[in-house]
Amino acid sequence: MTLPVSVIMPAYAHADYILSSLDSVLAQAVPPREVIVVDDGSPDDTAIRLAPLVKANRIRYLRQPNAGMATARNAGAALATSEYLYFLDDDDLLFPGALSWLVDELDRHPGAAMGCGESVLFSGEPPDAPVMTSETWLVDRTRFLLFNQVGSPGQVLIRRTAFEELGGFDVSIWGTDDWDLWLRLLDRYPARWARRPVVAYRVHRENASRNVARMYESSLRVARRHVGSLPLPRRTVVRRFTYRALRRYHVPRLEQLLWAACRRGEWRLAAAAARAWVLAWVADAGASFRLQAHLVGQGRWRLPPDEPLLRV
Repeated sequence: MTLPVSVIMPAYAHADYILSSLDSVLAQAVPPREVIVVDDGSPDDTAIRLAPLVKANRIRYLRQPNAGMATARNAGAALATSEYLYFLDDDDLLFPGALSWLVDELDRHPGAAMGCGESVLFSGEPPDAPVMTSETWLVDRTRFLLFNQVGSPGQVLIRRTAFEELGGFDVSIWGTDDWDLWLRLLDRYPARWARRPVVAYRVHRENASRNVARMYESSLRVARRHVGSLPLPRRTVVRRFTYRALRRYHVPRLEQLLWAACRRGEWRLAAAAARAWVLAWVADAGASFRLQAHLVGQGRWRLPPDEPLLRV
């Protein structure tokens, strides 16, 4: 017996972690129907380490020239044959039984396009899954618009038909292509969230999310795309709180990156961090000004506490 799930793992330069990531998938009590690894031109010995699993037909393996994680995930999805898609990064770990209950959740709600769970951060020994409630609820798209609620794609199980309908991940977006996909899915379909752990997110020096300057600029691009599609009154409020959330999250990290790059004499990295730092403050201030101008145009100075638009 297998689950109707295609697990897709983009791989790049994480040879020291990828086998443990795959073990966490293959050791599921009810395994997925297929596991597809897309090697995004890894410069290390990833291919050699995976060769025994490929030979034993435990995984399908595809190697492509380096083109980014979004392209690798889309390539894996194009090969998938199962009803559901699950994207696990090559340095993270899937908790036991997680796929089974995600499948059950979407089976119980056939209109939902994705099911989401929690992530747990770790940097040393793999953690045990914490005990959390099994309560589930509908996902609020506005919360996702204000800030990405998913720290890792491994928290999400997606219905393949919905993924294909939307054309998959946008390959022109770096780092936050997953946030963009969640918002596009939520624009058309309901989704379910459960306070149960799905994935253990490994924190290490090579995490792509540590490229803070580029991550902020990508996040701002996604925010602009989706906030800009809202009707004007709602847009002014949501933009204000979205840009503020991005600034509050990224600015402390940008400051750390800036000083660290200066100490090491990495001036290009320092310049990128400084540019993103300025952009974060300017974007936040601009959003605040636009909201204020909109209110003044209505003869108001501020939003009252009972303002319906504040319920976001």
